[in-house]
Amino acid sequence: PGKACRHWRVQPRRRDRPFAGNAAALTLVHAFGIGDAWGLVTLFHFDREQNLPTLFSVQLILASSALAGTKAAAAAPATRERTGWIAVSLILIFLAIDEFASIHERVDAALRYYIDGGHLPYAAWPIPYGLAVLLAASLLARWFLALPWRTAVLLTLAAIVYLSGAVGVELVAGDYIAQIDPDHLGVSDLKRDLYASVEETLELLGLLLLLWTLARR
Repeated sequence: PGKACRHWRVQPRRRDRPFAGNAAALTLVHAFGIGDAWGLVTLFHFDREQNLPTLFSVQLILASSALAGTKAAAAAPATRERTGWIAVSLILIFLAIDEFASIHERVDAALRYYIDGGHLPYAAWPIPYGLAVLLAASLLARWFLALPWRTAVLLTLAAIVYLSGAVGVELVAGDYIAQIDPDHLGVSDLKRDLYASVEETLELLGLLLLLWTLARR
């Protein structure tokens, strides 16, 4: 137990590595004009998909899903408590798959293809995802209200931080990105990269708070 406690005290020092890698990638691109640096920029850049920051996010989500699963296993059978934690675990598994495979971007492209883009914001995927969040919230409301108040408050804070990045910053940045990249070709500049950095940072902080909340008891 003593070794385990010392091990966990060391771990938080490593959580800044994705942020440092992204800062280094932005410096190479925007200060020195280096587009990729033999793949290093793509490897660490927050706005590039399927790289180390993506892997870190997926690991956080899967770890949170596993902890929710252990809470479900510890609950009494056929109870609302067990059903709620199972639902949370499955939702997190879907989010991990979405993070890795960029499902939300495919949904976004499909919405723009089948619906007139003039009636949609630049990032359209928050619309169906927001409806799904509202549906899940309504179904899990009674389970959530039965949680210990500290757990409920921390889970709420984690959701607010995560969604403020994943949805809030995405919508705020949409008008600007639509000006520089109206055809969704991936055109980027420093301001867009800073928007992406804020968005991903909030998402990671929300996931870290979620993981800590689920592990604290």
